[in-house]
Amino acid sequence: SEAPAMMNESTHIGRNQLLDHKKGWITTVDGYTQRIFAEGHAAEESARPIVEQIIGEELYPVVGVLEGTNKMASFDGLTMMGDIVYEHKLWNKTLAENVRNEVLEPTYYWQLEQLLLVSGAETVIFVCSDGTEENMVYMWYRSIPERRQALLAGWDQFEKDLATHELKAKEEKVTADVITSLPALD
Repeated sequence: SEAPAMMNESTHIGRNQLLDHKKGWITTVDGYTQRIFAEGHAAEESARPIVEQIIGEELYPVVGVLEGTNKMASFDGLTMMGDIVYEHKLWNKTLAENVRNEVLEPTYYWQLEQLLLVSGAETVIFVCSDGTEENMVYMWYRSIPERRQALLAGWDQFEKDLATHELKAKEEKVTADVITSLPALD
């Protein structure tokens, strides 16, 4: 989701990087990052039937756009009635502990707010897993009005900033190695 980056709360991409991307900047994803993405998608896929049992409904991965806007979201799953969103994150101990305690970092709740805004759904089942029941925790999330208002204001400001944003060449930072001793002369 772009919402955390737009709100400058993403752990993966900065707000200026998102502005660059929207202006056409192309970034290459390295092999390590691609493997993490693949692992996350595989876990999400494996967890979907487990989550369907929890909620008693089928989930369909889909991309949606809020009618009359350019606000969009990619859903790991959405019920046919569109009232429950499924969002999956790859298992990690810290996130699992936060989910157990129903406390999320901004990078996650901004994404959930975006999902609810675009879908019109009532709730998100937010899951952290490795694709198995043994390593799976989840919580329910409902939109918080103050966050929804902040998200909408954030998108309004982002659109204004995007209109005047100019791409700039990336600067390569060159660092010299520290030499602590010189080789002996023969």
